[in-house]
Amino acid sequence: FFGHMAFALSNKLRTLWMGLTCARFVVTPGDRETRVYYQQLTRLSSAFAWVSDVAMFVLGSALKRRERISARLGDILSHLYLGSAVLKRFEDDGRPPEDVPLLHWAMQDTLHRAQEAFYGLFENLPSRLVAWGLRVTVFPWGRVFEPPTDSLGSRVVGLMMTPGPARDR
Repeated sequence: FFGHMAFALSNKLRTLWMGLTCARFVVTPGDRETRVYYQQLTRLSSAFAWVSDVAMFVLGSALKRRERISARLGDILSHLYLGSAVLKRFEDDGRPPEDVPLLHWAMQDTLHRAQEAFYGLFENLPSRLVAWGLRVTVFPWGRVFEPPTDSLGSRVVGLMMTPGPARDR
């Protein structure tokens, strides 16, 4: 029990630190195009671990019956997976420069959706105090991930409509 509590406290402190610093000090692979995305996925993965620990502690076996909460946890995990898959695909394809707008659009979209799933989870927790504490720990500066801009979306559509290597991939 105490070992698990120490691990949970470690997750909380790590999540808070990465939230306060926007994960700038997290050492990750990647270049100037991908590094920030690796950092943010690391940040949100830590937050997912912390929030999952708290949800299990607060709700216990009732978590399974709280469908909106467990669905939000599933949404967060799905978006973390999708973000990881996008980065892996970009790396496996040799980081093609023409795919950079696709990378940015996909990562901005998935980070924004993961953030909104976190906020949906906070809204559905039965304890407002616990929800507030989690929100402040995970997102101390509030909502930080914006959806992709329309101009980026236009660039992505242009790539998808124009024959070439990016569209072929």
